[in-house]
Amino acid sequence: AINAYLTMLLDTGTLHCDPHPGNLLRTYDGRLCILDWGMTLQVPGDLQYALLEFIAHVNTEDLDAIPRDFVNLGFTPPDKLNRVAESGITDGLSFMLRQLSGGGGAKKMQERVKAELVERYGTEDREELRKAARAEMIERMETQLESEGVDVRGVSNVMEEMSRRNRELFQLPTWVLYVVRAFSTLEGIGLTADENYAILQECYPYLARRLFKDDSPRARAALKAMIYGSGES
Repeated sequence: AINAYLTMLLDTGTLHCDPHPGNLLRTYDGRLCILDWGMTLQVPGDLQYALLEFIAHVNTEDLDAIPRDFVNLGFTPPDKLNRVAESGITDGLSFMLRQLSGGGGAKKMQERVKAELVERYGTEDREELRKAARAEMIERMETQLESEGVDVRGVSNVMEEMSRRNRELFQLPTWVLYVVRAFSTLEGIGLTADENYAILQECYPYLARRLFKDDSPRARAALKAMIYGSGES
């Protein structure tokens, strides 16, 4: 099923967005039959290539390229590109995707995040972990605000100020809701069969084949980024 949905998203351009078990059948000859096409998403070519580029850059942790991907995907207005590049948001994204790629769904992800925090802060006490993580987050926010010329001594609530600024930098395109719905449902189905199921890992074989078959300049560049990373000229 994952290959079928990736094909819809990144090739044919019409994504079925309601893949619960009742809508997915296996035919007698072993093919996948998908029912109820009442909820679909049309995926234009530019968005398909933007997704391929983003995945390639995430795969190689090319964080410098991701702000431009945000613009191409519709998350960030073009005139806010430089602010996003300087915001440090890509570090948080890299951390989240690294945890997600480990598989096992939300439960295993929470366990990995806690283990990393325990190692970083040297305590297993939940309240102490929360306080330490909050303090580090506020320190990073203050550093970011200072780099933008803001006097943090005049900011009564650093977190609220950063939240306000982030709302100026990011928006949530409608297509995201449909894609997340479809693939989170597929992940849930996978987890019922394998508690360590990693949907990101399952996507990579298809993505490699998809890029190898496409001779367009954007696909070639994404493939090169996925294979060699950002350091290859």
